[in-house]
Amino acid sequence: MKMNKLIATVLAAALAGLLFVGGCEQTNVSSFDEDSFAAVNFQTDSLSYSFLENSEDSYVQEVPAQLMGDTVSTDREFSVEVVNDPLTTAEPGDYSIQGGVIPAGSFSGTLSIELYNSEKLKDTTISLHLRLTDTSDLEAGNEETDDFVMHWTDKVVVPAWTFYSFFFCPNPSTTAYRAIVESTGVTRFNLQDYLEVGPTGAEALGREFADYVEEYNATHDEPLTHEDGPAEGQPIQPVY
Repeated sequence: MKMNKLIATVLAAALAGLLFVGGCEQTNVSSFDEDSFAAVNFQTDSLSYSFLENSEDSYVQEVPAQLMGDTVSTDREFSVEVVNDPLTTAEPGDYSIQGGVIPAGSFSGTLSIELYNSEKLKDTTISLHLRLTDTSDLEAGNEETDDFVMHWTDKVVVPAWTFYSFFFCPNPSTTAYRAIVESTGVTRFNLQDYLEVGPTGAEALGREFADYVEEYNATHDEPLTHEDGPAEGQPIQPVY
């Protein structure tokens, strides 16, 4: 009989302990206010931009961000810090961080970065490593998605020239390619691109390039010449 009472006492004590622990855990869970939690993550870990198609001195890059939590009826700001590690090769004068915003009622927003063009970008690519930081409006999100790298350049990489030689210029060069981009907006012209525009469209693009070269030569003392490539130093001769 005494043994039965002892077992009953031990079981009761164990049950009471479990109930106590469970009550504590329940209390801790219920103390977390899900409605007040709001954080922001980057939607991509990197972006690249080229000034090749942009003759302006600067460009504002918008980096997409995603809200974690509920939307609210007012805009919410988020911010970043520059991570000074080997990924950051840009100098402070190469960019301006304008800030991030999650608009009212939205689950997505953007971080705006103004990128500056300069002579050094013609032969190099620079980058900027950023990491989200907490603000009064929004916390930095998951570690896996709280940093981002921006790359930008004005460097020209001359593409395969086969179809360019049929409609723009027989000889490839950095000068010729840059002139084609500036005059037509075309940054790629391969078989697929030719099939999309057709022979008439391809000829029209070629004539736009030819008009550009003609105007350049008429307004400069020296003709537009190839700065590199097989015809280096020779005037650029459009197909049309």
